[in-house]
Amino acid sequence: MFGHGRPPMGGRGPHARGPVDTSTEVKRIDKTNAVFCMKNGFLSMTKKEENGEEKVYDRVFLHRAFPFELLWEYVSVLDSDQIEIGIIYKIDEFEGEEKEILVTELKRKYYEPVIKTITSLKERYGFSYWEVVCEDGRNVKFTMQDTFRNIIRVGDDRAILLDVDGNRFVIESIMGLDKKSHKKIELYM
Repeated sequence: MFGHGRPPMGGRGPHARGPVDTSTEVKRIDKTNAVFCMKNGFLSMTKKEENGEEKVYDRVFLHRAFPFELLWEYVSVLDSDQIEIGIIYKIDEFEGEEKEILVTELKRKYYEPVIKTITSLKERYGFSYWEVVCEDGRNVKFTMQDTFRNIIRVGDDRAILLDVDGNRFVIESIMGLDKKSHKKIELYM
């Protein structure tokens, strides 16, 4: 009656539960209203609420809104129930030890070994098997499925590779790879 099984205009459908949050207010977190520190090995935050009271979050999580492009901007801060408290517009707004704590936490969560050399790349039955040397000198082996879909180009010269286990690897400069490595990967670019 309404076409293609969609709910009527303005309706939420027969399976909708609970009230709809229609607020679009973004709560900004910066050095004027929040202090971050490590407590018992976990990131915590004390935030000054709008009413002037301070609220302590014993454990918070950081989540990049744009994990491939804006690494240090638009970082969501979530509480222990994974509910967003607010957004840090730029990590650079923080200074000193506090900034270092935030950067370290993001690097830990979004650990991405940087590939410097591709020593071997073989494809069999829809899987590609990679042997690479990373920036820190480690030799790493990983497997990718559907390689074309799991190499994400970021800009003209950067690429993110996603392996079958969900790990991310980065090639900072495709053109900066040595000739042998570039030849191995150019089929997928």
